[in-house]
Amino acid sequence: AKNHQGYEQARHWFQKAIQLSETLMVPRLKVESFWGLAQAYGFQGDLAMAQQVTDEGLEIAVQAGDEWIASLLRLTLGASYVLAESYDAAGGWLQQAADTFRECGDTFGEAMSRLWQSLLWHGRGDNTRLKRDLADLLQLVREHDYSFIFQKRTLLGPPEPRSLVPLLIFARDAAIETAYAKQLLVSMGLNPQLETHPGYQLRLQTLGSFRIWCGREELPAGAWRRQKARQLFQLLVTYRQTMLEREQIVDMLWPELDPEGGQRDFKIAYTTLCKVLEPNRDRKAPSAFVVRDGSRYGLRPDGDIWLDAAAFDELVVAGDQQLTKRPLTAVETYRQALKLYEGEYLQEFPYEEWSSEERERLLTTYLRTAERLARALSEQGEWEEVIAVCELILARDDCWEQAYRLMMSAFLALGQRPQALRAYQRCVERLNSELGVQPAAATTQLYQKILAQAPQTA
Repeated sequence: AKNHQGYEQARHWFQKAIQLSETLMVPRLKVESFWGLAQAYGFQGDLAMAQQVTDEGLEIAVQAGDEWIASLLRLTLGASYVLAESYDAAGGWLQQAADTFRECGDTFGEAMSRLWQSLLWHGRGDNTRLKRDLADLLQLVREHDYSFIFQKRTLLGPPEPRSLVPLLIFARDAAIETAYAKQLLVSMGLNPQLETHPGYQLRLQTLGSFRIWCGREELPAGAWRRQKARQLFQLLVTYRQTMLEREQIVDMLWPELDPEGGQRDFKIAYTTLCKVLEPNRDRKAPSAFVVRDGSRYGLRPDGDIWLDAAAFDELVVAGDQQLTKRPLTAVETYRQALKLYEGEYLQEFPYEEWSSEERERLLTTYLRTAERLARALSEQGEWEEVIAVCELILARDDCWEQAYRLMMSAFLALGQRPQALRAYQRCVERLNSELGVQPAAATTQLYQKILAQAPQTA
């Protein structure tokens, strides 16, 4: 994995391989390990060590006459400099790599060199060279079907594939392989007319703890600096299906202030919000995540945002559609949905009145989905999991009577009559203490059925 832990593990094993090569006294065997170390150091920002192992690897590769592996070393070092925004140091290494890959007839290596050169020119704002190398890149990708380099992490590509989206937007707007650039955007799950992109996806966890990731980096809670900026963002997420008037927002977040004071504090919170989510955005450029239309504000509909609550809803709908004709598939879909529900919506902020309706909606959806899962599992005879799912339901709502009935049936099917009777007594106690009511007729009938069944003897 292209993360801190993955790079640490990679360094350990590459160094082991080098030691083994020295034991065998075959220097050529070290080169691939030096190449791996170059990325493990360079992509983590240790440019001095990346340069050192690249030099050691190049010395052996050149002596052995292996220009191809030498080009991989040069490409990796150049890419490391691009990631560190040391653009002046990157150019020569990447150009050498591109030239040699082309001479070797390695179109993939040449494409990856052009990719990193395009990131280099984009970072420097050199649009003339960017147009040249981006045209070469997209032609190679289209002709050789290398579209996967935009869609997932690859050995030679950047740690964050979303960092390539701004290149595709530039290509589309500059009439460089326009149709293909749009096709690639769609293949990444993005709107082909996407206006702007920061080079990373915003991932939001709202079910349970509130957490945000900008690409692979989690946003620390202290990054907000202003509580109202965080609340403003949570409000926009909660009302993500609509646009809110500025006056509505002020009424919900600053009810104690007069209109002038509310407008002032809103402006401060909005500016802070945009800065937190997109610290490198030009002040005059539109936000990639929040859209403004006159006095109305909302989440950008085509923004590259993954939201757990939205994914949860989508999985539930998919499971419901699958349930009749493909119950086994529906069960797996429901399981995925329940895994996303790590807690109530914005559970750390229970007193925000504007989130209560969404919180209740999602909780009800969770309970009903869990019940449907338990019923589907019971039809498949998965009694142990039926009990486990019912316990999940009751942990959220201990008056959900259908869960008690499913649990009683599961215990009965497993031959655990005492547990089934205890489940009924638990149901009676909770309904009486919480709601002051007796169990429904269906529950009582099931209880009578259990009573009528003779206890098993050893």
